[in-house]
Amino acid sequence: MIRTGIVGFGFAAQTFHLPFLSILPDFDVVAVVSSNHDLVAEKLPGASYYSNIEEMLRDADLDLVVITTPNHTHYDLAKQSLEADCHVLLEKPFVVNSGQGLDLMQLSKSRGKILCPYQNRRWDGDFLTVKSLIESGELGQVRVFESHFDRFRPEVRNRWRELPGEGTGILYDLGSHLVDQALTLFGDPEHVTARCASLRPQSSATDYFHVTLHYPDKEVLLTSSPFRSGTGTRFVVQGDKATFSCSALDVQEQQLRDGVTVTNSEFGRQPHQGKLEIGDNVTDKSIELEHGTYAELFAQLASAIQHGTPPPIDAYDAVKGIYTLELAQHASAAGKTERWAF
Repeated sequence: MIRTGIVGFGFAAQTFHLPFLSILPDFDVVAVVSSNHDLVAEKLPGASYYSNIEEMLRDADLDLVVITTPNHTHYDLAKQSLEADCHVLLEKPFVVNSGQGLDLMQLSKSRGKILCPYQNRRWDGDFLTVKSLIESGELGQVRVFESHFDRFRPEVRNRWRELPGEGTGILYDLGSHLVDQALTLFGDPEHVTARCASLRPQSSATDYFHVTLHYPDKEVLLTSSPFRSGTGTRFVVQGDKATFSCSALDVQEQQLRDGVTVTNSEFGRQPHQGKLEIGDNVTDKSIELEHGTYAELFAQLASAIQHGTPPPIDAYDAVKGIYTLELAQHASAAGKTERWAF
């Protein structure tokens, strides 16, 4: 089994990692770094508790370190873990600047260890559906692609993600998902235009963004707003044969929040459908959304560690994603389109 240590034991660790690490037979969570000893003892009574990563890396004899701490700490904690000859699963956003990402890639290569970004939303059911439709040619050539991740959060909350700082704000939080999905589908853009703003009263970090990735043959629009009530649009994909659209978010996060076990047959099964509109006559066709599978990321990571297969996410993909976020910030601040030149 893969002896696993978790650094940080907040929402991300308990919601997006522990349910899978606890169920899949390849992983054994043996150590946790957290300031909340009682919670760790409740959730993982068999794991050792540590107050800092140095002690854990020294004493726990780990194969894998899962890092779920605030964004600005990712680089240092991943660096220490790699230097201790551990594989690393690193929460999104990967790091807070692309230079840090390149440094970690070089270190992981020199140590012969896997450095895997946690871009779990490549396994959202709606995204898998979009990817399948594009690859099948059913939409024709994609010309306009819209991806929305909106919420109704009109009040600023006292969380580190919503305070000023490196890697905070909604662009790094949700934008890292949307950018990763777009680059996965379409590769590197030629230019980037963006508007990143703080629209809520008393907001001091980016809480709204509208980023456009410009390609020679298509436009890719990525947006997030804290003022979207009700069920909002998730994807609209316009091709020269048909348009696909769907609303609401993939169900897996809410199921994990609600305590639905990942072994439940309904886990990841989407309750809503997409719509395919074909041609000028707008012939509608309902599309069943694919089954979401966050567990696949962990299964592929286990295979990579144990059998040398490719990791589920290439670290270089995540570095390019961070560069795109940096470029979007520059474009927004300068009020102009920036050339993508990574």
